[in-house]
Amino acid sequence: MLSSGTRIGPHRVESWVGEGSTGQSYRGQRTEGDRKKESFYLKLLPREISEQRGFEELFIQECQALEQVDGPGIWPLQKFGVMKWKHWVAYDWYPGKAISIMDVSNSIHAQDIEDEEFKYVHSLEDDLKYDSHAWKVDSLLNLMITLHRAMYQAHNIGFVHGNLKPSNILITRAGNEKIEAWITEFGLYRLVTMPTKNKEQESTNDSSATTLEAQASQNRSADFRPQTQVWGEVPDESWDLHALGRVVQEILVKRERKEDFTEWKAWAAQAVSENPFQSAAHSMAALPGVGDISEYGVKLEDGSEISDEETERIRKKREQEWAFEEKTSNLRFRRNMTGLVGGLFLFVYLIKSIYLFFLPAPWTEYSLEGLLDSYQLAAGLWSGQSWGILPGAYDDEGDGGQDVVGNWETDNGLFRLDFRKFKMPEDDGESKKLWQFIGKGATSADNYYVWSDYLAYDRKRDALLLIKRTDGETTYKPGKELERMPRLYPEGRFFDKSSGVKSAELVFERKGERGISWELFIGIGFLLSSSMYLRNLNKMILAGSDAF
Repeated sequence: MLSSGTRIGPHRVESWVGEGSTGQSYRGQRTEGDRKKESFYLKLLPREISEQRGFEELFIQECQALEQVDGPGIWPLQKFGVMKWKHWVAYDWYPGKAISIMDVSNSIHAQDIEDEEFKYVHSLEDDLKYDSHAWKVDSLLNLMITLHRAMYQAHNIGFVHGNLKPSNILITRAGNEKIEAWITEFGLYRLVTMPTKNKEQESTNDSSATTLEAQASQNRSADFRPQTQVWGEVPDESWDLHALGRVVQEILVKRERKEDFTEWKAWAAQAVSENPFQSAAHSMAALPGVGDISEYGVKLEDGSEISDEETERIRKKREQEWAFEEKTSNLRFRRNMTGLVGGLFLFVYLIKSIYLFFLPAPWTEYSLEGLLDSYQLAAGLWSGQSWGILPGAYDDEGDGGQDVVGNWETDNGLFRLDFRKFKMPEDDGESKKLWQFIGKGATSADNYYVWSDYLAYDRKRDALLLIKRTDGETTYKPGKELERMPRLYPEGRFFDKSSGVKSAELVFERKGERGISWELFIGIGFLLSSSMYLRNLNKMILAGSDAF
């Protein structure tokens, strides 16, 4: 149940009305447009129905058609829309007629009145329950003429109500005045039953409602359908004609005893029999005292034109349209998802390729041939974590070779890798013990060896070149003496001609072969799948719903 003030399209909920077999009902007020501040009757379709795949396309298609259903005796659809899972329809609010509880029939129990001063009669259901005026022959005839004109027009354009009952008949009846009546909620039964219709899984309990109020409404609907039909089946014209007969039978319970309703009883008996009237026009022509039905725009020959075969054709066509919408919606979803995943993989491949063009491969070892020295850089644009090998000069035991962790960042086009190693205290009996270095502030910069390696990335060779190493006191650069292996020398040795040290390269090559770019292949695979779904979708659209 939505709270007061909740938005439903261009409406704001004012109050709860009730829950029926086709959804929740609210009274709302228009908040924009030419009809701002006017009241509307809002129907919110069940969420478990509206969340099914393909329902939105069916809903929009059906509502666009329902907007054309108008005429005498029809309360037309005014607006519809979708907000998240909320599929709603809006009708003009029918104010009804207020009846004082003093006028309510004595047959109504006190607990049904709920201490209210007035009861509002909106529908025939309310009228039969609260209005104390007995029904007369003329009033019943006027009502049935109006309802038959509505059914005649709807059936002729292929619409069947399927859920006609007194609560779906709006009515104004003031004493002996002429009755005004309208049938409301055309098409809603089809909307809430089409997505779940499956003849192989039909339930004989005639119920899919989830609340007591909705269950009661659905049970009430069953009283106005042929006994052989259950909730969820595809309705035809005979359902509506049967419902009209049942409506008359309920009205006859509250008839004027002084008048003769014998012919009406016979008419209602045939309407609900196993051999009912052929069409709305035939049913109307049989109404007691109706006269020439052509005066009301109804022609018997037109009414008989829509045969059972035509009704079946219309039903099958709409089922085909639903299957078509469901299938195309499924293909669109698959096309979009495979295209999205393929695009994401290609995007990852593109970003990876651009990254590897300018930067060394992340988390990949670059080692010096013949030695244990190596480097690894974590992913990053301007900085990140790094790993290296501890030089012997910064090892208290003089061996080096252990792994050391640091950080890297760009510095004038080079990668500067900063490392540090804890110095072991001298064992002279006066120095601090190891445990005394534990804790925040227990150490200082003097307790660490600190050095920085500057590397350049050679894209052509996919290698890292060690340019220099600094430790705050001395700068070391790569060089070699005679035929010896290149290594690091203090920078001053390069200026001493007698040393014989010449500049050289220390090349740290990438270890292992480049892997296959699976992102590219996976991305192309998903895009090919997306193109296949698109081709099938276009073929299906060209074939149309008639192919189903």
